[in-house]
Amino acid sequence: MLSKEINRADIRQKSKQRHLTEETKKLIIFIVIMVGVFLSSFITPPEGLESQGLRMLFIALAAAILWMTEAIPIGVTALVIILLQALYGITPLTNGLALIAHPVNAVVLVGYLLAGALVSSGMDKRLSLTIISKMGEKTSRLMLGIMFVTAFLSMWMSNTATTAIMVPIAAGILTMAGAKPLKSNLGKALFIGIAFSANIGGMGTPTGTPANPIAIALLHSLAGIQLSFLDWMVRALPLVIVLLPVSWLVLLKVYPLEIKVVEGGLDAVKKQLKDMGPLKNTEKKVMILFSSAIFLWLLDSFIPLPKDWIYIVAVFLTIILVTPKIGFMTWKHAQGLIGWEVLFLVGGGLSMGAGLKATGTIDWIAGLLSSSLGQMPEGLAMAVITAATGLGITVFCSLSGTATTFVPIAIVLALNFGWDPIAFAVAAGLASSFAFLLPANAAPNAVAYGSGYFKTLDMFKAGAIMIIFSIVIQGVLSGFVLPFIF
Repeated sequence: MLSKEINRADIRQKSKQRHLTEETKKLIIFIVIMVGVFLSSFITPPEGLESQGLRMLFIALAAAILWMTEAIPIGVTALVIILLQALYGITPLTNGLALIAHPVNAVVLVGYLLAGALVSSGMDKRLSLTIISKMGEKTSRLMLGIMFVTAFLSMWMSNTATTAIMVPIAAGILTMAGAKPLKSNLGKALFIGIAFSANIGGMGTPTGTPANPIAIALLHSLAGIQLSFLDWMVRALPLVIVLLPVSWLVLLKVYPLEIKVVEGGLDAVKKQLKDMGPLKNTEKKVMILFSSAIFLWLLDSFIPLPKDWIYIVAVFLTIILVTPKIGFMTWKHAQGLIGWEVLFLVGGGLSMGAGLKATGTIDWIAGLLSSSLGQMPEGLAMAVITAATGLGITVFCSLSGTATTFVPIAIVLALNFGWDPIAFAVAAGLASSFAFLLPANAAPNAVAYGSGYFKTLDMFKAGAIMIIFSIVIQGVLSGFVLPFIF
């Protein structure tokens, strides 16, 4: 008994030491990065870039490294950006902090609350089970059904929350099928498919993932162009519609399913649906809410409405969601659902974009790229930007960070050469969600990885193919197909 207690104490001590070692590494990284930013004041800027522009470039590089290493929380990294810009006189602190309350965060905020309403009502599970029940017992079709549900839900709520909803449903199907973690191709394909489809679905609407409203906000601030909800959807949905079945086929090819039919699986799903009974009042309310949200968001594409209608609707829905008797939750409950660090991240990202523009840094970077991209046809140049952004997510491991970095460059390049800034902004914004390679690239990947059904290398094998397909398909759509439509 005494030896067991000693062992436990030893394990706790070693765990504590490992934690301290990790914390020390993070502190060293943070200090080195801050020293690097400080030293930028003593470096002669390259030709064409002012001293303030060089400092802003170092701040952007520091933010990128902090996002990649997570030496400090990503929300705090946003505050570091705002603080450094204020200290160097690039952006007043008041202006930087004000961007945390930028209207774009109203869309991000309501996305979290809509997800909470869906989950608390039980409508998420009913919708998932209903679609799965229509797909039959063939595992390939069940997998397609689960991926379709995941993508659809991710269009309207957090990709992470959607993945968390689908993981237990998928795990139950795999248990019925007798699939073994790490050994079953069905398990690998299904859970990687959930991660892929969450990222793909998130591209479809401005509420799908923070990278989308960031792209919309940057387009407005840098080019003076305001996209409506429908404007984004009609440009993004073609990619979603094509990529979803492509990802399904890629996974079936990379991981041929060893289990073809889930015996009794369909019966179990139908039993769960039956046990849920008829639609409850709360489920009816949430369906009305979702329908109203979609209707209101699309309305400004058909009739003249106040400026920033997309954000006005988001604020209105937020109020409704927490209004007693009418809504679905108390404000205290709502606060636990909100990804506060993402709101800070969006604000910091917008502040960085404004700083890069104000100091001429974006124009300087665009100038460096002009010699190569400027000689290309517009469609090919857009495809190159798509490829650079799509590969960038693998380095940044943050959809918002990737969008913040690449979307401004895409917009300025388009403006410099007389190309369509909307097409370039949307292309870079969508490519920010090409998080297919590693579990660490995006939160949905990490949640699916936590199921224990696949290894990092398993996702890498399918993800490498998906990134190539995504870059090519998005390049063709945005560079050569959509220009004939818009």
